[in-house]
This record gives sequence, structure tokens and C-alpha cells, in this order.
Amino acid sequence: PKKQKAKTTAPESEAEFQEAADFFEDTGGKWRAGDPAKSGRAFIRALDVYSNGILKHPKSFDLAYNKARLELEITQRPALVAHIGRPIVELLEQALGSHRYALQLNEENPDVLFNTSQVLTALAEQLSQADEAGRAIPLLHEALQLLSACLSRQEMLLEEQRRADLEDMRGGGVPLDPDEAPVSTIGCEDSAEMATIERPVTASDLLDTVHASLSALTTIVALVESDGLGTYGDMAESLTELKAPQYVSLLPVNERQSAQAIVALDRAIFIAAFADAQYSAFMIEAETYLARLDEFKVVKDQGDVEALSSEASARTEFALSVLARLEGSPDLPFELCWKQLGLVQDLYGQIVKLESHSQIHLSRGDAEMIRLRIATNKAAGITESIRKAAPILAKNAQTYYRGAM
Repeated sequence: PKKQKAKTTAPESEAEFQEAADFFEDTGGKWRAGDPAKSGRAFIRALDVYSNGILKHPKSFDLAYNKARLELEITQRPALVAHIGRPIVELLEQALGSHRYALQLNEENPDVLFNTSQVLTALAEQLSQADEAGRAIPLLHEALQLLSACLSRQEMLLEEQRRADLEDMRGGGVPLDPDEAPVSTIGCEDSAEMATIERPVTASDLLDTVHASLSALTTIVALVESDGLGTYGDMAESLTELKAPQYVSLLPVNERQSAQAIVALDRAIFIAAFADAQYSAFMIEAETYLARLDEFKVVKDQGDVEALSSEASARTEFALSVLARLEGSPDLPFELCWKQLGLVQDLYGQIVKLESHSQIHLSRGDAEMIRLRIATNKAAGITESIRKAAPILAKNAQTYYRGAM
């Protein structure tokens, strides 16, 4: 007689639920590039396993954290979101609920603090794009609070690791390599079978938290009232001028230059957003706003696509904000806007030599349409050469938009 297959038993312990979820996560990862639909189905099955495991082990931080982490990862992959077929805001709200549950189980874990802030920021960005600033601002406040708590916790853990390494060296031992092994465990209800591993903290982790904090600050300054801008400016200054340099100095020497470049770009992006918010609130004039964009000179020479595109976006935003404030006024500095949009096209020209994709073509088309808006403006003083450029600008925009399709 044929051998009958052994019956697959349903998971019972926390470790068994994690093993089953890992299987589906691995399957989802394997199909991510080749078959997003199959990948999405596998990830959903993994989430179901996590949900069932949490029902049976409601105090398991491991299961709660990993469920929340997977939900966040799914929201960051547009192809998976498309195949799951649910609105991104709905998926982010679900991920936020899961992260808050995990945070209740362990409010000091830096990874869950950081990930929760990322969900909050992503959700706030989606809401702000939908003109729901009233809902977005509290989420960004919460994200910044969690990132501050995360940074404090990371600093404390890093200092504890440093002291432990000194003790090891005094005792003749070898300092722990952060990439080799965990430093601590946190008990859970099934601790005989599983333990939550809290990996060692590195200076790179602290810089990641600085980066995330500056990203959240960049988003929030565009949404809040002008009387709140100073607070966020002070927060950004503390991060870029005090915290980040300390953390960079803790990195291996060969990693410091690239880390400094990332901080410099984050700083330039924030300063541009802050200047735009101040200009829109009539706190500064166009000349001051434009001078602030000189911060991008620090990173421009790197020939980095992200730096070039960030500067192009900032200069485009400058032109749009000036037009929004002064269009129809005799004080419209059209030549200033025209020059900035010319620089924008130069920047995109540099980018396409390094990398070409639909968003670049779309952005170039948008820049030409803004120049067309200036060329066809009824304001007195616009030069004949600019006005005559209108048909060419329209044709250029059409070409760029076709390239984006």
C-alpha cells in the first residue's frame, strides 16, 4: 500500500507560528520580482498566520512586531499594493494599528519605535497629498515624538555597548562586532521557546533616525501655521548641527564622507521646504528664499541623482510659489523664475545622463509648462524673446510627456 502523507499539524506554539509565517514570507520574497500577484498572496497568508498566532499568544512581541513589519514592507512596494487591491491609505492605517499594538508590548524597542514613525509619516504624506492637512499634522507630531524617543533609546544602548566593550577589553576579551551577534533579549510569554532579539545599535542606526526625523520635519513645515515654524526649524538645526556630526564621528573613517553627504542633502532639502513655508507666509521675500537654495551647492558636485533631482524639485517649487504669490502683479520677478526653470532643465539634463525613467520626463514636461505659463502671462515687462518661446515650450512639454508614457 502507498504511504500516506503525514498530516500537517496546525501551529500551536509561538515558535511554530513564526516558522509558518517565515515560510510564506520566504515564498513571497521569491516571487516578488517575477510574479507580484503570487508574491502578494503569499504575504497575505503570512499575515493570516501572524494574526492567528497573536490571537493565541496576545503578549508575543515577536509575532506582533513581525506582522507590523510585513504590513509596512507591503505598503512600500507599489506592485504589491496594486495586486492586493486595497487603497494605500487603508493599508497604512492597518499597519499603524499593528505597530501601535506591538508598541504596547514593548515601548522601548528602537526598531518598533522607528517603524511606527515611518508608518505615521507615510500615512501623513498620503493625507497631505489629498489636502487633509488637519489629519496629517497630528500623525507627524506623533512620528516626531517616537523618533525622539527612538534616538534617546539608541544613544543609551550605544553607550551601554561602549561600556561593555571597555569592560571586555579590560578583562582580556574581544569587543563585540555589531554585525555578529545580539546584545540582549526581552522575555515573552513563551520565553522557553523564543526570545526577542534586540540587535546591537550602530552609529548608522542613529543617522537613519536623524534622516527620518528630517524627512518628517520637511513634510510638516509645509502644513503648519507660520507661528509654529520656528520650533521645527530649531529641531532640524539641532539634528543637523549637533546630533548628526557626533554620530558621523563614530563611523569608520571610510564611511564618514558618504554619511556627511547624506546629512548635507537632508539639510538642504529641509532648508528649501522651510524657506518655501516662510515665503508662502510672507515672512521672507523671493531673494532670501532663492539664497537659501544655495545649500544645494554643497551636494551638487557629487553628481548624485537624488541630490540633482532634489535641487530641481526645490527650484521648481520656488518658481511655483513666486507665481502663486505675485502672478498678475507688476512686481512679478518673471526673469528670476524663468532663470530658475532654465536651471531646472539643466539639472534634469544631467540626471538623464545618469538615469532615465518616466518621472524625470514628467517633471521636465511640468517645468516647460510653468515656463509656458510665464511666456503667456499678460504682465507688462515680459521680454519679447520669452513670449516668442511659447510655441517651442508647448512642443517641448508634449515631447517630454510622451516620453513619460
